Amino acid sequence: MDSGAFEWMPEQVRHDGLGLWRAARLMLAAVAFLLACSKPITAAAAEVLPRMSWLGIQATPLPDGGRRVDAVLPDSTAASLGLRNGDVIPQGADAQPWFTPGAAPTAGSRVKLSVVRAGKPVALSGTARARPLESYAGGETVYGNLAYGGGQLRDILVTPRSVAAPPVVFVIQGVDCGSVDAPNPASIWRRIGQALIDAGYGYYRVEKPGVGDSRGGASCQAIDYAQEVDAFRTAYRHLTNDLGVPRSRIFLFGISMGGLHAPQLAAEVTPRGVAVWGTVIRNWADYWHDLDTYQGFLLSGLDPVEESRKAERYRAMLGLFYFGGQAPAAIAAAHPEMVDAMRDTLGWDGADHMSGRHWRYFQQIPGVNLFEVWSKVKAPVLSLYGDSDVIALSGFDQRIIADVVNHYRPGTAEFRAIPETDHFMRRIGPREAIRAAAIRKEPPNADFNPAVTAALVAWVRDVMAKPVPAAG
Repeated sequence: MDSGAFEWMPEQVRHDGLGLWRAARLMLAAVAFLLACSKPITAAAAEVLPRMSWLGIQATPLPDGGRRVDAVLPDSTAASLGLRNGDVIPQGADAQPWFTPGAAPTAGSRVKLSVVRAGKPVALSGTARARPLESYAGGETVYGNLAYGGGQLRDILVTPRSVAAPPVVFVIQGVDCGSVDAPNPASIWRRIGQALIDAGYGYYRVEKPGVGDSRGGASCQAIDYAQEVDAFRTAYRHLTNDLGVPRSRIFLFGISMGGLHAPQLAAEVTPRGVAVWGTVIRNWADYWHDLDTYQGFLLSGLDPVEESRKAERYRAMLGLFYFGGQAPAAIAAAHPEMVDAMRDTLGWDGADHMSGRHWRYFQQIPGVNLFEVWSKVKAPVLSLYGDSDVIALSGFDQRIIADVVNHYRPGTAEFRAIPETDHFMRRIGPREAIRAAAIRKEPPNADFNPAVTAALVAWVRDVMAKPVPAAG
């Protein structure tokens, strides 16, 4: 999926008003940092994955499913096609592959794209260009891959030049199936990575199955929650066993849904530290009900009384899905009056998917007792929250994470709020200003807030300055 400066944000999230808050909740999107290496980092021998093509645009989704081109990135297929700012890409057979993970054309092939320019249809043709490789000032980037689920996952390791045994950061992304491979210098993944390289830290990511250059096996849209965790578990093992990064220098940083994945991995195999951003600890079904209750008002200024009434109408359906273990089709057959609720709050497509993921993915999450998971994390913990984040809703869960960890291991966890910062790490202003802008249907005026990475960098430095805890 092509995206703009904030590349963990699904396409359906990047617009204003009601559609934004309904889609944005699905962004408990994630990053996990593995910091490592007391011996040289060398890639294990593996099948070489070819570089996939990219469209290379920044775009705004439109209500009819099309996209308006806001910027054409250099060395992209869009540039080859002659796309221009303001062109509209309608939904259609020739556009769909560019916005479906794993479906992009082979680099070098001839491609066509129909657009609307100044109100008139235009047929464009050109050559599909390979996604450029990432580059960082002061860093060395290595593209590799690892075996998983009958296929290969692309991984990316960036290390600072002239730094022996740097900590290495493994970024575990969130719920969406977008790529974390970021040739666009304005991408949030690049902004995070450059901050880590500048601090003398390494930076590691892995693509989800079927995403980016990853090939073979089930796709991201087909796997469930347990399979996704296992993919990140496999990458964690690859980083330590094959790339030679010791756990004494690995930090997991889970962003959004990654804030669920990271502690699960850390509870199994202890890293040096665990940090999370914009995540939850309460039961997922309870969190979802709270989204129905509060988020429309907080984000878009919808009537809070009406939103609370709607949430109560949806409660029974959520119970059948999350706690009753029923498939959406079974709920629809037995309770046709619940179909609209499933489409509205769960993003059900009438078949097997909810907001781009298989419905089993979401149904499995309430079975994860996150209080128990966090009780087993024996590494230092940093719980970060942007206090204008209305997708994670409030800092309550983030504070409780630190409290739970400190209950079992006093003094090992801390909570820190980053002022006027949203779920996507943007300095966006206070909640009231966000709501007012949404009511006026104005796009947010925001950019990446370096205070987020500054807090992470300082915490990692403090942890690394202390003796390595005894195993146990």
